[in-house]
Amino acid sequence: MKHTTLKIIYTNFWSHPVRSLGLVILTAIASATLLSSVIFSKSLDAGLEQLSSRMGADVLIVPYGGEVEDQSILLQGELSHRTLPREVLEFTRKQPGVSVASPQFFFTTLSASCCDKKVNIIGFDSKTDFTIKPWIRKTYKNEFKPGYVIAGSDIEVEKSGKIKFFDKEFTVVGTLEPLGNKLDQAIFADIETIELLRLAAASKGYNFSSEGEPSTILANLEKGADFEKISQAIHEQFSDLQVISRRNIFDSFITTAKSFKIAVWIIAGFFLIVVIAAVSIAFSVSTNERKREFATLLIIGATRKKLTGIVLGESLIASGSGAFAGTLFGAVAIVSFRFLIQENLQIPFTLPNTSAILLTIIGALFIPAIAGIGASYRIAKKVERIDVYTALKEDA
Repeated sequence: MKHTTLKIIYTNFWSHPVRSLGLVILTAIASATLLSSVIFSKSLDAGLEQLSSRMGADVLIVPYGGEVEDQSILLQGELSHRTLPREVLEFTRKQPGVSVASPQFFFTTLSASCCDKKVNIIGFDSKTDFTIKPWIRKTYKNEFKPGYVIAGSDIEVEKSGKIKFFDKEFTVVGTLEPLGNKLDQAIFADIETIELLRLAAASKGYNFSSEGEPSTILANLEKGADFEKISQAIHEQFSDLQVISRRNIFDSFITTAKSFKIAVWIIAGFFLIVVIAAVSIAFSVSTNERKREFATLLIIGATRKKLTGIVLGESLIASGSGAFAGTLFGAVAIVSFRFLIQENLQIPFTLPNTSAILLTIIGALFIPAIAGIGASYRIAKKVERIDVYTALKEDA
């Protein structure tokens, strides 16, 4: 009897291929959007958390009219290769309310031994740095020596542990955890190594900057310090630069991230509701058309619970196969296109850890499937209460 029931379920499912495949496709879309929504939200949260903890400066000073907008410097690792006068750093350090100020140096190499394209180099002063060094210390805890560099997570390092720029070899002593932006494709070095790089570049005819001229300055303020007053003092002393509040940058980013998250959750919720409605309507129409079939099964000995099982079985095939297909597609798509997502969103996007992804996949498999079965359960209970005489008379 069990074999017969399974055969009935399978036959009924394929007897209306358009309707059945429609339910499968809708469930697949619901699973894919649900999976994408969760991973998307967690990736944005992870990217923001890592970026915020790494880039802890209150003030960012950059050249005016650089190659990129100020927000991109922090959020996407876009680097302006214009420089600031050396005097800006010392002047900033002397301002009342500035607790610490540290320079950073940016320039782009020619194609390196690791890559076929140009590589961004980011230099920092390990004696005063408070933004990059704490991030690097998670990977490399020893002293920064001349010639040592740290690789971003997307930089492929040769087995020798060496990387070559301008025909000079440098030692890669660590690889950083991913940030979800272009900083993952950069090389980080202490100020002494930056000078070696600058001299190597100059020997090849590339003069990126003069010694000691920073590309940007990051500063932390004392509690209660007046940002506007400090900004005004710097602007009065120097021209062609921008003084930017970190809070303004991250407030803008958080607003953008929330908007994206709300949008994707609305889409996921919409498709989940559509699946529930579609399954409910489809099985309601189907059972009304099959009253005579169900009545006949009761006459030949099928139990009423068996009828319920047939309806739920058909729903399980549609919802289960759709959830599996959608989850598989969503997982492959978001992992495969994560770099494209980072590029187009212009905000940090770091995939969550493996356990979080697995839990999300399980949820995307079961939630739409259970929603589909739940939508058909009410219809199945109606079938269980069918009156044989009335059903046969209506279809006579």
